[in-house]
Amino acid sequence: MRHRTGPPAASDGAPLVSLRGVTRTVRILDAEDLHVLRGIDLDIHRGDRVAIVGRSGSGKSTLLNLLGLLDVPTEGGLFFEGADARRLGADERARLRGSAVGFVFQQFNLLPGRTALDNVMTPLLYAGGRQFWRREKLAAAMLERVGLGSRLRELPQKLSGGEQQRVAIARALVRGPRLILADEPTGALDLDTGAAVMDLLDDVARETGAALVTITHDVSVAARSQDLYRLDAGVLSRQVVPA
Repeated sequence: MRHRTGPPAASDGAPLVSLRGVTRTVRILDAEDLHVLRGIDLDIHRGDRVAIVGRSGSGKSTLLNLLGLLDVPTEGGLFFEGADARRLGADERARLRGSAVGFVFQQFNLLPGRTALDNVMTPLLYAGGRQFWRREKLAAAMLERVGLGSRLRELPQKLSGGEQQRVAIARALVRGPRLILADEPTGALDLDTGAAVMDLLDDVARETGAALVTITHDVSVAARSQDLYRLDAGVLSRQVVPA
């Protein structure tokens, strides 16, 4: 089958992110190439709730890196708000990623010697204009939004796992991203705390109109999505969302 490599037509509803026949191949010296992703077609619109499941090594992290403009395809088309990512330089992709994409990881990746407020302010150091000059107020307001308004000056090691994940979420959301990418966001949390974290992500995404893409092994997290996909040996297929 031939895949379209141009951006989707206006009648497609202007996806936020669009992948057309995307492959990602790793060249290995003196060995066969490793085909990580094979012919991925995917559209993600503002407000979408998408879950992607798959075994370890199936290519999920590679796909997340492409969606977040951390990488570009080997072949095929990757379009972010209509811009062809393969035609953007690394600096252009970094600027677009910084303003439009928020990452939430299983490992919280907080700066250990910095307060919760400092951690959330970090992305705003790369912002311009009002966001930069109002970075402390914006970070404090986002921590208040995630229920940590009284813990602004705490270091990460003084916070519980759930609180650390909330700081990480506040950091991901403080610049108002249009796309939120969550990589196993509940994997290091107990069941109740994980559910609370997903409630928070769902609520904030709904309020801001952002798309939320979650990579997960958790059936209960997958069941929250509107669209569910399985990635198996680099091939993406649509699934029925569990009831």
